[in-house]
Amino acid sequence: MAITKYPAKQNAAKVAANLGLSEGLIYLKGDILKERHDTDVELVFRQESNFYYLTGFVEHDAHVIYNLKTQKLTLLPYRLPDDHIMWMGMPPTEAELLAKYDVDEIVWSTDLVSAINNSGASTLYALRESDVPKDISLKANTDLLKEALINARLYKSAYEIEAMRKINHISSNAHVALMKAAKKCQSEVELDALFRYETARFGARAQAYEPIVGVGANAATLHYGRNSASFNGNHDQLCLVDAGAELGCYASDITRTFPLNGKYAGDAKTLYSIVLDMQKSVLSALKPGVQWEDMHRLAVKIAVEGLQKAGVLKAEFSVQEMLEKHVGSVFLPHGLGHSIGLDVHDVGGYPVGVQRIQEPGIRYLRMRRQLEAGFVVTVEPGIYFTKFILDEAKSNPETSKYINWDVIEQRFAKLGGVRIEDCVVITETGIDNLTIAPKEIAEIEAIMA
Repeated sequence: MAITKYPAKQNAAKVAANLGLSEGLIYLKGDILKERHDTDVELVFRQESNFYYLTGFVEHDAHVIYNLKTQKLTLLPYRLPDDHIMWMGMPPTEAELLAKYDVDEIVWSTDLVSAINNSGASTLYALRESDVPKDISLKANTDLLKEALINARLYKSAYEIEAMRKINHISSNAHVALMKAAKKCQSEVELDALFRYETARFGARAQAYEPIVGVGANAATLHYGRNSASFNGNHDQLCLVDAGAELGCYASDITRTFPLNGKYAGDAKTLYSIVLDMQKSVLSALKPGVQWEDMHRLAVKIAVEGLQKAGVLKAEFSVQEMLEKHVGSVFLPHGLGHSIGLDVHDVGGYPVGVQRIQEPGIRYLRMRRQLEAGFVVTVEPGIYFTKFILDEAKSNPETSKYINWDVIEQRFAKLGGVRIEDCVVITETGIDNLTIAPKEIAEIEAIMA
């Protein structure tokens, strides 16, 4: 039977199983409606991710209770005051809410305390002390729920994977629209606006994060967000677009780098080919049991090999020596990727007790786990020529000696950077790539012709 509702009770059962307790209440507080400072202008509302995971409910100022003993899921929506109805419209009835959401009971938020106190439970499990409602008679525990939620959300269900496939396809198609339009566009902001339009018109009105549209040297800033530079009539530049919309609170995260004039050529083609090799090497190695940090190191190895062949790194030094000296981190200063789901940088990156690796580049890895089936991760290798990083490397004799500075300054610095990013599901045997935006040189050139 097709799932017609967001499977909130299935998710609640996963969290309850992780808690491993026979009785008590799981309690989550939804996000509140916020206003711009010193005005009554409402900010765009987005539901808190853990709350959405247990409800599928996207309205503000709500609560949810899950009884561990009875396995009863109760949604407590905000009761709209009568004098707000003329501004906000008629609220849904209890019957309408029960028909729409996968919950057992609807109780209005005004009855929250009585619903908790009359539950028969002894303990309320909440995320933080500030969430615990006043005047409740139950003991409150804020130590256990967070890890139970993380370890449920980390493993995506079939429903979640299909939801993420849908938004990845919408965002992938938006990337294609940008490629098709690039020759006629004259600024980063035009491409930014087009991406937002192309996702919104298919129902994805929110972005999972603010789009990054960087042309030329702007692409060397990892989270460049100004998106305001003019092309100044120069389409002989690479354009890096890191953008992904969200739908039903599930995120996409996709990066493509393409030439504004539609043709990869010279050093730009060389650089793009190296990054594409980095990503393909990682994608072919992904499967359950693989350590994520090893995938990062694989990407760095392919980068160093490619940069040496391109003349950026000196030929007289071995790849192994340059890896040991962390030369690759000059050009790949960020981590390979991260978990993704209800948040673009999703929960579960570092299990309890696992620390970051304190080495250049890899210290910024957002996840350090052994991969398991059901994880959804981004694979986003890149190579960048970031001025302040290069300046620091040039002033350090232990790093500078490996690098052909004339080659960088005369040929590669102006390219900025290249990143290629897909969202993939770890399956029992390998991966299921949710991202369908083209990345082969021939494919992109054909689209842009």
